[in-house]
Amino acid sequence: MSDQFCPVTDLHDNVTNLENLNNQSLRIAWRKAWGRSAPKGARKRFLMFGIAWKWQAEAHGGFSPELARRLAALDAANREANSKPDCATLDVASAARLGLGARLVRDWQGERYDVHVVEKGYLWRGQTYGSLSSVAKEITGVSRNGPKFFGLRNGQRKG
Repeated sequence: MSDQFCPVTDLHDNVTNLENLNNQSLRIAWRKAWGRSAPKGARKRFLMFGIAWKWQAEAHGGFSPELARRLAALDAANREANSKPDCATLDVASAARLGLGARLVRDWQGERYDVHVVEKGYLWRGQTYGSLSSVAKEITGVSRNGPKFFGLRNGQRKG
């Protein structure tokens, strides 16, 4: 395998040849592909898939803008959940299902609440939140399962 990533015509051969590399060579290839060291403790198969994906993304394009937005929303929700002492659960299902621009409407205690899905999470009253649970907590004053509160789980709302 050469020092540089080869053109698309050689992509298949380069990916196939990853199986012949040892861990040290794969870590070098990872650094060349990603521009940083491979994760500590990463196994050979993980390294091979990571390098192959990066090469394919460079040759054929990476994530679609929609998928990149969903991944960013999941990452924001994960960071928010992990920054809290109670480590609230990540709202993976609803973030993956709702598209950019989606509008969630919830009537609660005589008031209507509109929440919009935006690039970095959920927009409500001019503030962006990383999870629907954060929005539900702001609305109700207590911790709630956001997807359930907005009727995205089990087809029912708890009110």
